[in-house]
Amino acid sequence: MKAFWRSYCSNPWLIAVTFGLPLVLSLIIWWVFSASVVRELPIDVVDLDQSSLSRMITRDYDATPTLAVRSVQPNTLIANQALKNGENYGYIVIPRDFERDVLLGKSPQVSGFYNGQFILIAKQISSALMQTDMTIQAKLAAVKTLSTKKSTWTHAINSAVPIKVQVTPLFNLGSSYNQFLVSAILPAIWQMAIIVGMIWAMKNEMMLSNKKNIREWFDSQTLSSIAQFIAVYFIIGMSLGAVLFYFLYGILQFPFDAQIGTFLMTMSAMTFACISLGTAIGYGTNDIVKAMSISGAYTAPSFAFLGVTFPVTDMNSLATFWHSILPASHFVRSQIEQANYGYVFNQTLSHVGILLLFTLPLVLLISRLRK
Repeated sequence: MKAFWRSYCSNPWLIAVTFGLPLVLSLIIWWVFSASVVRELPIDVVDLDQSSLSRMITRDYDATPTLAVRSVQPNTLIANQALKNGENYGYIVIPRDFERDVLLGKSPQVSGFYNGQFILIAKQISSALMQTDMTIQAKLAAVKTLSTKKSTWTHAINSAVPIKVQVTPLFNLGSSYNQFLVSAILPAIWQMAIIVGMIWAMKNEMMLSNKKNIREWFDSQTLSSIAQFIAVYFIIGMSLGAVLFYFLYGILQFPFDAQIGTFLMTMSAMTFACISLGTAIGYGTNDIVKAMSISGAYTAPSFAFLGVTFPVTDMNSLATFWHSILPASHFVRSQIEQANYGYVFNQTLSHVGILLLFTLPLVLLISRLRK
């Protein structure tokens, strides 16, 4: 085992792939989402009425912490083109004769459009529009009451808004997406680091042993030597996972109601699963370039298929299949159940069992080696 440790420590690039770069990338991801709430998303307003009431509504949209009115456009064609070009994330259309219809007691429709391809941003814009519409509807109800009845301004406001609600996003933990996203992205990074790291580790040992290719090096190993090789990178993978999850639950103080022993057992199954897949990809392709291409294509879109930001039940057959063949999908589900709901070992055993199924390629390869 000492020989494998020496070969690992003598290769700075291998250390970077299996430990350094994943930590740096995780810190960057956390920094990107550290604001915890989405703020100042640019939108346009198409004001076809050009009245004092439409300008008041525009100011209401701009006053929300989530939205920022980038410009007021004269027609929907310009605003829609800006949406397609990525210059805004959505736009609001205030119809003609809006103020007149409100004063006549009618119910004119204000339309909102946004790009649903950006799931998080679309959700935030939709929520902000709904919250702002509640305020606007209260104001419009007050205006209609004043225009149709003999009433004071205070009475009209109280009639329109009998219960006042205040939402403070900066201190509302339910509005924070930091915990929601980062706790799922980091396991995806961890998975990628172990699988890619195993391929580079096999290449490193191949070069040090003066073998022609990865398959020749692996077949020349004994059962004892390959077990030592796997043990070294199991320790490295577990150490990386321990640092990442301590950062989540120890430093960032995300909720953690899991049992430490059960969580470590799930981490171990995840580590062995990724080691198995990395070994299988390296051995199967027998070429470092092909192996890196396949592992990159396999693990890079992991976060999209985890089922965290988009429900698995709404995925198509290809996405569902990809979700099922990713170890991180099963680990993240167990992680959420343990950390957030306090699931014990018996309740999460099914996920551990699925993760252990990923070790079958490694078991088959090892079974061919001499003792």
